[in-house]
Amino acid sequence: MTSIHYHRYEMKSASALNSASRKQVHEGALIRLGEGGFGCLHPWPELGDDPLETQLQILAEGGSSPLIEGTLRCAKADAAARAEGRSLFEGEVPESHWLALPGDEPAEVRESGFDTVKLKLGRDFVHESALVEKWHDAGFRLRLDYNESLSLSTFLEYWETLGLIQKRVQLIEDPVIWDTENWRVLREIGVPVATDREVEKRFHSGDIAVIKPAVSDWLPPGEEPFLVTSYMDHAIGQAWAAVEAARLAKEYPTRLIGCGLLTHRCFESDPFFEQLKTDGPRILPVAGTGLGFDELLEGLAWKSLS
Repeated sequence: MTSIHYHRYEMKSASALNSASRKQVHEGALIRLGEGGFGCLHPWPELGDDPLETQLQILAEGGSSPLIEGTLRCAKADAAARAEGRSLFEGEVPESHWLALPGDEPAEVRESGFDTVKLKLGRDFVHESALVEKWHDAGFRLRLDYNESLSLSTFLEYWETLGLIQKRVQLIEDPVIWDTENWRVLREIGVPVATDREVEKRFHSGDIAVIKPAVSDWLPPGEEPFLVTSYMDHAIGQAWAAVEAARLAKEYPTRLIGCGLLTHRCFESDPFFEQLKTDGPRILPVAGTGLGFDELLEGLAWKSLS
């Protein structure tokens, strides 16, 4: 049986990162299979994941969860590439949207080459309405994410107030608490629904699927569109999402739309994040074998998972 080791980490954000969470310290663990296959285990209990301690215990006992399955897929691919002395980055990583943070100025973002912005909403309706209008007026395509924070009636009322802004809204992730009836209503009135949680269960033809390699390798059927995003996790997890996005862009060039791979700026810098480089909306391959970060990974203190 392949040995498993782990290394705990913490990432710090300047503010809460979504409407379902208020924390600013984010815990996770890097996983090492054998002598060299790495993955990232970064749960979001606020969004339904088992907490880190539980995930590690499940992994130690040989059990599974969507996050553990995603971590092991990553680690196995990384191990194979490192054994062959090659990088997992093959081909160009697709462009990503700009994930807006407090203080961002649309003009500066536009100068960096972005034309699409994602806004995480669901806390302060008045302020957020002005924020949506600000980015719309600057000419950006809009992606809105509510993490199921609104009731159906509240969202429908808000949707009507958007007026012409609706035409610039490319997608809305999880606008209301999910159930089949709620989302049927949204689809009937033309809301561009995107789902990034329990995607295989919730997806309906006409939706946009948000694929997160950290927890799923499922793709929508036929010619349905999808995008790839990170799990707002460690640089190892972000690199894995970028690797998978590049692979899928080669396989499904007409179905993959602009991704969400640039989440490192949500957190305080660290030696791993410092190795993530970008060219405008595009993340660049990380140097090294597998996912990269060779020297940094070798220098970590690893504990046996037993």
